[in-house]
Amino acid sequence: MDVGEGARGPVNAPSVRTLRPGLHLLEAEVEDFDVRAAVLVGTERAVVWDTLAHPAQMEGVRRIVAAAGGVAGRSAAVGRSAEASLPLTVVYSHADWDHAWGTCALGDVEDVVAHAWSERRFRSDVPEELRRRQAEEPGLWDAVRLVPPTVLFERTHTLDLGGATLELHALPGHTPDCSVCFVPEWGVLLAGDTVETPLPVVNEARAVAEWAQALERWRDDARVATVVPAHGPVGGRELVEHTLRYLRGLAAGGDLADLSALSPFYRETHRRNQELAGPGSGRSAGPRAGDAPANDGS
Repeated sequence: MDVGEGARGPVNAPSVRTLRPGLHLLEAEVEDFDVRAAVLVGTERAVVWDTLAHPAQMEGVRRIVAAAGGVAGRSAAVGRSAEASLPLTVVYSHADWDHAWGTCALGDVEDVVAHAWSERRFRSDVPEELRRRQAEEPGLWDAVRLVPPTVLFERTHTLDLGGATLELHALPGHTPDCSVCFVPEWGVLLAGDTVETPLPVVNEARAVAEWAQALERWRDDARVATVVPAHGPVGGRELVEHTLRYLRGLAAGGDLADLSALSPFYRETHRRNQELAGPGSGRSAGPRAGDAPANDGS
């Protein structure tokens, strides 16, 4: 179902699939690529990991939370509607437009959690990107009301869902504010844009080495059984290894064996990645509009 149409194409309503009890994936196409968010439901709290690109894509989230096991009984006990039964927290994997623009549709949420760099971006490139899109695609983005993070972390942050723990870990690379979420009880790593198939978007050459080092740790972590990236298929730790190999090859000047297998978006992304992060490079840019400014290391 289309919820709007602009010069670059429609904003599509997401499909919903349950990966395991308590973990529901919202998957949609936005412009030239797919994007994925997640709803995690425990006995005491629900968390939305990323809110996609448009408020219309978040309209069914409260119903997903209500339908999760045990929610109706909790609601009856406290005399509230099922959809309002659990406190709801939003977590941004990072502040790019296709991950953080649907939040206003969720109404009152307890907190919006993100890396500290995301708060800076909500005062700089995030509103700039919204104004640009509103000018270029009249009407399509009028419903977007930006909701900046209210709880910030630098390295790690933990959320207790009741029956499951969300461990947030900073993993800068794609942008300075990128983070991942590990749920040890489920063996699930929500990887955001740090892991991507067929290849990640690189915005800054000097970020690649640290990015790769961080991915090595997750690749080697035997607790991780399932990797859920924001773009590309869900899988196991082989997805982490795939992105890691790409980043290492990029820095070494290697090329992909078969560019023809890539979509136009990813062919162009690979070309720009080579310009930015190949040997002798060092510029900063972003093919997915709305990427963060270069990380100054602060």
